[in-house]
Amino acid sequence: MNAAELLAVLSRHYNAPNQPKGWLLAPEILSPPGGRRADLIAAPLTYSGDDGIVGHELKVSRADVLTELANPTKHDEWAQYCHQWWLVVADPALVDGLDIPAHWGVMAPPSGRRTRSMTVLKPAPPLDPLNPSKAWMKLARWQSFRADTAVRDAAATTGSQAREIERLTRTVEELKDAGADIALSPLRQSATQLLEKIAERRSQEQLWGFGDLDVIVDAVLDVEGTRRAAREQRQLVTRVQRMLAPAIESMSATLAHAEKMGGEGPVTASRRT
Repeated sequence: MNAAELLAVLSRHYNAPNQPKGWLLAPEILSPPGGRRADLIAAPLTYSGDDGIVGHELKVSRADVLTELANPTKHDEWAQYCHQWWLVVADPALVDGLDIPAHWGVMAPPSGRRTRSMTVLKPAPPLDPLNPSKAWMKLARWQSFRADTAVRDAAATTGSQAREIERLTRTVEELKDAGADIALSPLRQSATQLLEKIAERRSQEQLWGFGDLDVIVDAVLDVEGTRRAAREQRQLVTRVQRMLAPAIESMSATLAHAEKMGGEGPVTASRRT
């Protein structure tokens, strides 16, 4: 499990999918003094969460954990405003045999029957933070910046899509004006092809000149009807031939056997008497 996957699992722990969000989750956010980043700061959005800010450091390898333990005060710029501080590991084995600071809790991904809630390997004790107002101001500015960015991105995307729709609309209108075949049904496509063929033959052979279109339609239908009748007749003849084939074959065999029994010449009445 990489860091992005671990962050996604932790995010589901706080905010259930397809449910109203109860926590503001701020990944990779600078501390109020601006010197250090926390992997994730969680701040409650409901009264039930009180105003307790929760900090997290995410680790996906044993080496990452050992580096964090080698300097356990580097997260203090955020931890001083938090009510809890968690070390979140991708696998419980990453902390086996290690001395974890007393004021840290340890979490791992859901296990057993758990599908969303993280597994608590070591409970996080309550901390006594400084006045969290600076932390809340930092979170408010972070959220405001994110919201403004999202609005700008959405406006840019909407504008781009509107321009693309306008361009495509103009293209379709130009093609229609040029007589292009736009989204015609198969029947209309066949009719268009038929008219093109008629125009071509009329130009080459002057069969109908510029006569009445009803005459052309009647002629086309007459020819099509004649061709259909001819196909049906051929199919009937073929079926009759298949039905008569065994009888013809049997008759030929009988005649051949009779000639063999009667000698070289054909079978006659005088020979039989």
